[in-house]
Amino acid sequence: MLPIRIKQFPNFLKELHKRNKVLSASPNEKRVFHLCYFSCHSYFPYLYCALHSMKKHLKNIEFKIYIFNDAEMPISDTQFAEIKKLIPDSEMILWPKSMGWGAEQIANIWKAYEYAAKNADDNDIIARVDSDVFFFNERIFQMIKRSDADLIGDGHFVDFKYTQGGCYFFKVSAIHQINQMIAEKSMENLVKEIDIVVEDIAAHYFAKKLGLNIWLTWFMVFPQEIINSGGLSSWLKWKFSCAHFVMKNKDKMLEAYKKHIISSKEYEEFSSIIKTQ
Repeated sequence: MLPIRIKQFPNFLKELHKRNKVLSASPNEKRVFHLCYFSCHSYFPYLYCALHSMKKHLKNIEFKIYIFNDAEMPISDTQFAEIKKLIPDSEMILWPKSMGWGAEQIANIWKAYEYAAKNADDNDIIARVDSDVFFFNERIFQMIKRSDADLIGDGHFVDFKYTQGGCYFFKVSAIHQINQMIAEKSMENLVKEIDIVVEDIAAHYFAKKLGLNIWLTWFMVFPQEIINSGGLSSWLKWKFSCAHFVMKNKDKMLEAYKKHIISSKEYEEFSSIIKTQ
């Protein structure tokens, strides 16, 4: 059996050409990114790390942060105060559990997207970003500022079969269209049409069902790829824009951030803040 990197090499070359072509186009400077995080009290260290990376690397991107706070295990006021110090216009909303499994939780997610979209322009972007994702450049945002796609996601880790969870981007107009479909058909009926009832597969399915313009590319590196490269190498930083620590030991995310992204001086303050209760 061929290694996945060899199997995907033709697709990689094709996507590299497209990426370079898109990046050479003029950006939509009015496009605002509305970033949706679904988090809870125990995930605060990783959420703070994720937001710290946004503040550190998104220098030429206009963005708004929405934190949909798990009502069963909510982020504390003192934790949110630290987030506000980092990104002052962040908004936190107490929200039903939205981990992404089953019709009810997926419905909660789509209500959250509609909440974020209510004051956005149709051409703005709604993004789902997990608490265990940190960015190390803004390239994917620059690509999206120049793209007409309705849904932009990473597909390389799942053989480009669907939009991989962790981080993906919808045009606001697409959010409205999908939520209209959900209102008409109901989430319970729609998810009966997919094999695995999980939010990323559902998101891709909804977009495909409506014939929306989907761009599956690569911008999100995974732990095994980092391990195989001996760390977050220059090659990985050139190829990708963020890292998704989809693993049980989330502290590996903090270790990688300390080792590859943040300076020793910055980490002293950072390490103190992430202990906030």
